[in-house]
Amino acid sequence: MKASWLLSFVGLSLLARRARCTDYPLLPYDPETTSDCADWFNNDDGRSCKWVRDYFEATPEEFSRWNPSVGLNCEPWYEWNSYCVITWTKINSTLPATSKTTTTSSSTTTAPILGPSPTAWTDMGCYVEDPELPILDVNFNPNGDSSLSVPKCWQTCYRRFYDYAGVQNGNQCWCGSYVGGEWAANQTSCNSPCTGNPSTFCGGPGFIRIYKAEQNVPPVTTTSTAGTVSSTSTSTSGAKRNLDAVKNMGIF
Repeated sequence: MKASWLLSFVGLSLLARRARCTDYPLLPYDPETTSDCADWFNNDDGRSCKWVRDYFEATPEEFSRWNPSVGLNCEPWYEWNSYCVITWTKINSTLPATSKTTTTSSSTTTAPILGPSPTAWTDMGCYVEDPELPILDVNFNPNGDSSLSVPKCWQTCYRRFYDYAGVQNGNQCWCGSYVGGEWAANQTSCNSPCTGNPSTFCGGPGFIRIYKAEQNVPPVTTTSTAGTVSSTSTSTSGAKRNLDAVKNMGIF
């Protein structure tokens, strides 16, 4: 009984956090807010400016730059407003890089298998939409996103702790904790160009391209000297993130 109550509390807490963070504002906001915003906090429960800045690890300078109406002293601050809490510029600046060292006698290459920070994503194929039961849990762009790309949808889902991301009709991003549908008979049906990157496809009308988040694996270091090749696996600080720990932090 106690375990059941605790699980219910944890589930409601996580759902509440998801509802407060979206990739578009749900409440009134400053029209001068940066156009590069990747995530919005919808302040519908009386959180303070300092709490929001600390929780999303934004410095006073960053937060004021993203939200020009808010000064470095957190004034003025309003409930029932939406505020930008991170930008794509900051997200992209934190992406891990691949290092390579070469000498005349030997070469060492460290190649972590990485997708968008901090997970890699597996393409699960093109799925047909079920009018009775959504394939994934939440559509974050029911009215369409004029700048959607596959990596942008990945980040949207990852930041909300979802394991699956799906793109549809060129401009919609879905996220879910499971996949409740079937493969399309014709896998080329997911052929709508992404609005944010027309050179790639983002599902199709009635079809969703689905991706599964995978944790990073340690990089493989290959050393070649005088015809001798050896491979070893090494761990890289910051290259792997413990998703369970992040989930627990997000809930409490």
